[in-house]
Amino acid sequence: MPQNQFQRMMFALITVVITVHAYVFYSLYVVNGSYFLSIDGATSVIDGINRQGGVYAFGHYLPIWVIILIEFCLAYTLENVLGSPCSFKLACKVFNPAETHHMMFETAIICATVGLMCPAMSFLASIMYYPYYAGFSIVTLFANWLKLVCFNFPFAYFTQLFFIQPLVRTIFKAIFVRDGQSAAKSQQERQDAGETASASAANGIITVGREFCSGGAETAKKLAEKLGYKYVDKELIYQTASKLGMLPEYIEKLEERPTGYFDIPPHWIGASGWYADQAEHSMSDNMKIMNAQKKIIEDYAKESGVVIVGRTADQILKGYPNVLSVFFHADEEKRIRRCQDISDCSKEQARKAIHQVDRLRAEYYNSTTGGKWGAENTYDMYLDLGELGTDQAIAQIVEKVKQN
Repeated sequence: MPQNQFQRMMFALITVVITVHAYVFYSLYVVNGSYFLSIDGATSVIDGINRQGGVYAFGHYLPIWVIILIEFCLAYTLENVLGSPCSFKLACKVFNPAETHHMMFETAIICATVGLMCPAMSFLASIMYYPYYAGFSIVTLFANWLKLVCFNFPFAYFTQLFFIQPLVRTIFKAIFVRDGQSAAKSQQERQDAGETASASAANGIITVGREFCSGGAETAKKLAEKLGYKYVDKELIYQTASKLGMLPEYIEKLEERPTGYFDIPPHWIGASGWYADQAEHSMSDNMKIMNAQKKIIEDYAKESGVVIVGRTADQILKGYPNVLSVFFHADEEKRIRRCQDISDCSKEQARKAIHQVDRLRAEYYNSTTGGKWGAENTYDMYLDLGELGTDQAIAQIVEKVKQN
């Protein structure tokens, strides 16, 4: 399954390309095939379309490739704006992804996607193929839309569930498994060539905490590139999802969020915190995610040269050799301006977002580790990105790593 935003977009692209071609075939050959064959002299559906001068759409006769291109653009936009984000939320309203078999939950997502996309695409098609030569009527448009939904929904449901989605997943795995192997090979070649900052720096582990919109994550990524370290941030979401059998979107919604009192099983009260090894079935989803991420971070600590962002990594790896904990902060006004630049929001909205995210991070950190998030004495290095800037902050950290 997709591991990052680029892969999600590629997954959607493959899905839409196959789906649009299947629907064009269904529409031209199955639904309207007899009409095209009835055209004088037509020996096949394609011949009938050519004799007619193309496919009637938007009041004109257009070539099939233009129809496919238009439908692809419409479907890809709807898939990314409506289908993918809303289908997951709808599935979560019916099933708990942590307690439902992943095949059942994926089936629920496919059903939700068809339930959203089929009426939406059918409505656009009813506009696209409306018989404008006969005049325009809302009633006729509505009737045509219902007719298309009735024709398309059974086809959409069964092809997506039993043909298109299995095929898309097969193609996707074939592409990105090789891509991952190539990336691993390239990384190994770079390591063999000695393209790291220094031999002594290659053994370090850097944990990064950051205030929201301080630029900490971006600085951490550039730091990793500078040192030749592995950068670990969002991939933790996908690794946790794989480990727990949950969807990445669900993990992202819950991770680094404080665990409430009523989320903690009764026998945990007074125990040794979330590090305790408890029966997995008795944990809330928050607790499962925290435990899984702790184990993944500990596995990363066995590697050489890693920068880990957030997720209380500094406390999880406290006492490990060669660990440098860093916290990035910045003046609130500078963070507000950065938030506005990124999100195109008002000053008050930016201020509210900063306070909310910082509060959640602090509550999560303080409640799960017993430490104090954002306190200068909690970290080895406490750097003001607003004053230092990215390059100077990286230079100071690199120097500290070399000293260690």
